[in-house]
Amino acid sequence: MANVLYRLGRVFLHHDHPGQAWAEFQHGEAAANACGSALALAIIYANQAWAQAMMGHAEQAQTLLGQATETFARADVAGAPGWARFFNATDLSAMVGTVCTELALRVDPTYTRQAIPALTTALLGYGADMARSRSFNLSALATNHLLDGDIDQAAVIGTKAVEASEGLKSARTKDRMRPLKHQANQRAAHPEARELSERITAFFNTRIGCSWMPPTHDCTSPCHDAWCPPPAATAA
Repeated sequence: MANVLYRLGRVFLHHDHPGQAWAEFQHGEAAANACGSALALAIIYANQAWAQAMMGHAEQAQTLLGQATETFARADVAGAPGWARFFNATDLSAMVGTVCTELALRVDPTYTRQAIPALTTALLGYGADMARSRSFNLSALATNHLLDGDIDQAAVIGTKAVEASEGLKSARTKDRMRPLKHQANQRAAHPEARELSERITAFFNTRIGCSWMPPTHDCTSPCHDAWCPPPAATAA
């Protein structure tokens, strides 16, 4: 039951309904306690923190992150439910970075001081099989550097985020990149920020999974004409 409630809460988070996500995660907390798994409970606490951060509740989010960290430290991975065993130290770092990014965007930009090292740690822990998670965290890290005023570094990492997202068949890569584009747009007077925004716009205009490769004949993405230009008009 904790697994179902966790996944339902994540759906609400991804659709920007943190209040509804919070309600599901609260039920998930009860279910995780009932099954006696500290690892499942740590996952729920971390996601509760995300929901609270999206609602702008910094104190509650920080408290829940602390609970997630403490609970994870005593978790028995081998004895945890199968659905929860994916969650490791890298995932915890990513959640800390994600929550603090939300707080930096919504509450106080100084939360970048917590977000940047946590996201950097998570990125160092991702293997080749975690391409989508890498994309998410690169986008968040670049956003934090923009908030921190380090536009050059943000441009470098933001470009890596776009490159990591090309070819991934996931609409969420674009959704998670929207805060980065918004922050880049706000700094469009800086050439590096403007170029990053333009690069993201070009990526947004490709079909999911297009990856800038020659499309099939039925591709409807805006890049289609670049690869398959319409035939030249013939003289009457």
